[in-house]
Parts: sequence; structure tokens; C-alpha cells
Amino acid sequence: MERNLTEKKFGSGYFGEWIIDEYDLPAYRYTCNQIKDPTAISPTNEKWRLKTDHSHQVGNDRLVAVASNYGYIQVRQDEGAPKLLNDYDPKRHQYGGGFGYLFDDDKIITTYYTGKQKKFERIFGIGYYRKKVEEHDLSIDQIIFAPFGDDPLLISKVKIINNRNKYVNLRWIEYWGSRMLQFSYKSFMKGIVSKKHTQDIRRNLTDRFMRKFSIIGNELNGILEERLFKGYTFKGKILWGLLNIAVATIARGYSGGAVKRPVKKATLEDKNPPSSFLASLDTPANGFFIDAGKFFGDGGPESPSGLHENFNKNLNADYEVENPGIFLERKFSLEPGEIKTLYFTFGYLIEDKNLQELLNKYKDNYEHLFEDSCNNWKKNRIELALNDLKWVDRELHWHYYYLRSNLTYDTFFKEHILSQGHVYQYLIGFQGASRDPCQHVLPFIFTNPEYVKEIIRYILKTVKD
Repeated sequence: MERNLTEKKFGSGYFGEWIIDEYDLPAYRYTCNQIKDPTAISPTNEKWRLKTDHSHQVGNDRLVAVASNYGYIQVRQDEGAPKLLNDYDPKRHQYGGGFGYLFDDDKIITTYYTGKQKKFERIFGIGYYRKKVEEHDLSIDQIIFAPFGDDPLLISKVKIINNRNKYVNLRWIEYWGSRMLQFSYKSFMKGIVSKKHTQDIRRNLTDRFMRKFSIIGNELNGILEERLFKGYTFKGKILWGLLNIAVATIARGYSGGAVKRPVKKATLEDKNPPSSFLASLDTPANGFFIDAGKFFGDGGPESPSGLHENFNKNLNADYEVENPGIFLERKFSLEPGEIKTLYFTFGYLIEDKNLQELLNKYKDNYEHLFEDSCNNWKKNRIELALNDLKWVDRELHWHYYYLRSNLTYDTFFKEHILSQGHVYQYLIGFQGASRDPCQHVLPFIFTNPEYVKEIIRYILKTVKD
């Protein structure tokens, strides 16, 4: 059971309160209805992020996921080039992922936050994002967490309780988006001289990839998505050539000169992004759907028009979809008071990992994964006990988690990296200052020296002979 760390005193702020979770870890219960409360509005350009979007970080030593107060999660993946694997772009029916829908014949409950639910609890935890929803005498407790360690995946644990006094037939649909968004510096430079916004140029880059979907395993264990680059358009090649001439001449003082590759393998964009997958861990799924445009339709995530679509069990390899997404369906029945817990995983493949081996690793112990992960975060930390200032230890633990869970991996230099982050990484698409990773990693000298060594090697490798 969770308990309040304070009676909403020091450090809780306006938007929620600090609590201690069931594993004795600090967590933040977010209580604001950002849709109705004007205090939640930040003066941001919504091309980058919604004005009412407040984020939490869910990560491990390999990936970082951005969790929104709207209930969705986006996975950042750095191998090849930094990118989000699942874009949030309503115009293309893309809503991140990490939420789902529970329904019987006529009642629907979602773990996407609409602001209209009677009871919707959001908890930002160490290594996880938790959403609890109760409606129509049914309850959902969904936890999205990054297993402690260095594996490239998230786990979605969905506990469903039948609070009715009768037997019910239910259907759960797990959704994760599949349109990536690269943090392309090349697109940022094009945006400087173009009427188009940088984000639009980056999304146009995503359009240059074909998608190939396949079923995982002999049974419907999940869906694997491969991305195949079709090449740049002729217009795009000409524009980039002219831009390089400009920055090498008339704009040299602003740009520092033409963009040149220091080595042949260096690239400004990832043309061979890793395959991503959504799999059902505890038992095979009953069906799947890969057309986000058809599923969400005009209703969006609040009221998808495709909820009653028949899901597939077979996949046509030649089937093309303009606005993709991955949906897995699970059907089950519950007696009055009965509890059912479902387990899914969303992630991507890295060079030295076999998909089936990776899935088998988590299928063997899925019921204990969350507890094990929390316990690892609890023991892998620095403690500072001050009797009259307990919040100091809370902040120390929270900051340690946020720093370490921001680790990702660079396949070019083959080292872990604590990115420069902020506007440089996410908006400009630039990770260049040597000082930032060195500053970030200083606290790890005593706790995680192996990562200090990696980042020192990373910095040295970036220096041209």
C-alpha cells in the first residue's frame, strides 16, 4: 500500500503530492486535471509538445521513455541516431502508446487520460508510470516499467478486476504507436531556410520508410515491425546540396561551415533503424490490428471509431498502411471479484540480441519483474539519513534515478552515453558538447564507475586525430 511521505508539505507543489510506494520507494502522485486547470498551461510551441503536457521519465541503462500526464508513453532509442520510436502526432493518428481499452458489449474504459473519468490516478514512480482507473464497476491498474538493467524494452502490466456481481466477458486492446521521429540535425538545418517547421520536415523523413510487419512465433505472440529506407527524394537531395553550399559561403559565420562527415560511416540520420515489437508475454494474443488511422478514426484516443473492428489472426505481407500502429487483443472472462493480470512488452532489437531469446528471458519470470526491478532501484543508490530533513534522502534517490535512467547507448562509438539532452538533443538534434556528459557522470564515480569509464571513452572517441 502507498502512503503519504508528508501531508502535502515540502516539495509536493501544486500538481500533486509525494508518496512512498509499496516497495518503499518515493513516488509522485499527479492529481491535476490539466485539461480544465489553467495553471497547467505552459507557454510552449505545440509543434514540440502540448501546452498542458507534464512529463515523467521511465528508463533503465539502455532506453529512456517519456511518460505524459495524458497517459501515453514515448520510447527514446539512440542506437543509429537518437529518435522516438512512437511519435505523438494526432494529424497522422499517432498517440505515442502505452495505453489501452477495456470493454464488454457497451461499456468502455481507457487508460488514456481524457479528464472525464470519475477516478483516474496517475503515479510517477522510480522506473515506472502507473495508471489506475475505475468505471462501470470495473477497475484497471496499468504499470508501464523499464526492467532494471540494460535491455531495450518496456513492460506493460495490466491488472483488471471485476467489481460487478455478475460474470463478464471482456476484451483488452493494448496500443503502441509505430511511427518513429528522428531528432535530425539535418532536418533542423533545413527548417532554418524552409517555410516548414523542423518537426514537419522530420515527419516527412519518416514517410521515406516502408514498413514490414510480421507475426512473432508460430502462435500470435506479437507483432514485429521492420523499417526500410526508400531513399531521399530528388528535391530533398537538391535542397540539401544548396544548403551546404550556403553554409559554406554566405552563412559560414552563422553555421561554422559546410557539414562534412569526419568518417565514411558517420551519418546525420538513421537509415537502418532497429526493428520494434509489441508482444504478449503471459499467453498468445487473440488478434492484432496495425491500422491506427482506421482504429482511432475521427474519435481519436478518447473515442476510437474502430473499437469494434474485427482483429486479425493472419497477416498479409503485402498489406500497406499509411498511418500504422500496433494493437494486440486479449479476450477473457471474469467471475464476480475475480482478478486477471495481463503482461505485454514493447521494445526494439539491438545488434547482438535475438528476439526470441529476449522474449524468453522475460516470459520466464514476468509475474515478479516489477517487484525485482523496484528492489534493484532501491538497493542501487546512495542514502543520506537526516532525521529532521527526510526529504533530502527522497530528493537524492529521485535525482539518482533520473540521472541513471537517462543512460542510452551509441552504436557508432559502442559506449553508453549520458546525452547533452534538453533543447540541443530534442529540438536541434545536436549532441556535441564534451563537457555535459562529463558533468553528468560525476556522481557515478562512486556508485557506477563502469559508466564513468564508458563515457570517458566516448568523449575520447569523438576527438578527431
